[in-house]
Amino acid sequence: MMTKLLKFLSQNKQIVMIRRGLITPPGASENPTKTVTDLLDDFTRSVLGTNNKYNAGNVSREHLVKYLPASQDELPVRRMSDSYDTAIIPLGTDLSMREKYMTFHKTIRIGRLLEDLDVFAVTLCYKHILNPKQPADCTVSPYSIVTACVDQIDISHFPLRYDADIRLRGHVTWVGKSSFEASMEVDQQSKETNEWHTVTNARFVMVSRDSMNKGSAIVNKLVPETDEEKALFLKGEENKERRGKMQTTSLFRKPPSEQERLIIHEQFLRTIDWKSMSFKSRIKPANSVWMADAKLKNMIICQPENRNRFNKIFGGFLMRLAIELAWANGYVYCKSLPTLVHVDDILFRKPVEIGSLLYFSSQVVYTQGHYVMIRVTAEVVQPENGTHDLTNVFHFTLKTDSQVPEVIPRTYQEAMMFLDGRRHFIETEEDLSDPAVISKL
Repeated sequence: MMTKLLKFLSQNKQIVMIRRGLITPPGASENPTKTVTDLLDDFTRSVLGTNNKYNAGNVSREHLVKYLPASQDELPVRRMSDSYDTAIIPLGTDLSMREKYMTFHKTIRIGRLLEDLDVFAVTLCYKHILNPKQPADCTVSPYSIVTACVDQIDISHFPLRYDADIRLRGHVTWVGKSSFEASMEVDQQSKETNEWHTVTNARFVMVSRDSMNKGSAIVNKLVPETDEEKALFLKGEENKERRGKMQTTSLFRKPPSEQERLIIHEQFLRTIDWKSMSFKSRIKPANSVWMADAKLKNMIICQPENRNRFNKIFGGFLMRLAIELAWANGYVYCKSLPTLVHVDDILFRKPVEIGSLLYFSSQVVYTQGHYVMIRVTAEVVQPENGTHDLTNVFHFTLKTDSQVPEVIPRTYQEAMMFLDGRRHFIETEEDLSDPAVISKL
């Protein structure tokens, strides 16, 4: 069925391909009254049950496995409108919440917004699921939905204000066998006209796991109905193929291209001490920084306060810490306040356990003109044996009003990070074509 659907979608000339967009079901309110706090409370009660306090021991969910389907044929098909939802972040009226989201220079903390988007994406996926095998008196879902990656987040050219309500809205736009793509928009109300303007688009890839988090769990098929829905679904399939292609062409799997090799060799020639003619002696070009000197690091203790509903560290919390470390590194590197313009390729490789020592390392990996690409990694440190276990990888693009110093790699490892950063920058270059300053972190 999936193959036939994709073939139909790709051949249908009536479909107008759209890069972003959401459907709005008939009767959906433009001004929702439900806040993100209400959303989280409703989600906890309806999906996870009333008893969700932290327990240092492992709470067994094994009894829920029997409610999971063996195939998609056991589940009813779903539409995009079934998962549609919306909620408000009441910054215009709730002063205590405003303080939580406001930066020291009176803009919005994008990291806080990412936390909300992560929770929102999970709730959309749970709304998509309709499981007839689950008894009506069973209030705890047999599904565990976790974030696999944040595919892309575009920051629009409308600055986010700290003193006006923010609206989140979204729905599931693509479904595989056990994975979802949740697409969301962030809107803010105009002071002058009270109209909503879209300021940020986000796309999260989520995966469905069984109740014991030991294997995948099958979810309902998604059937697009209108031309807009078919375009969104086809875009989701293209995104999946693009992610797979990026994995096969990764520098961890294949050597750099001929052009990339020439770029690295040119950088090497620019840093040679021609007087000594030595491979060891290197000279830093004017207005440049060695990559080894463009780092900023941090370590945290993962406490129960920052857990998700499955007693793992909340992915949104990790995103916030990573993005704020990247911003601080960009500030130090550029020597002026940077602007976040793009979030790309946030990979969640492994869950982070409560009590872990989590080591964040941010690195400037590529620069061009006014732009800085920063890569952040998160690793769980085992103090007993000193090992580091990679759990997350983040990529952020920042912008400043002035030209930034060029970052120069010295080692082969740094050269590979440079080329990887360059590839990510090229992927996002279309989104950075407008020179307008976007929203400061």
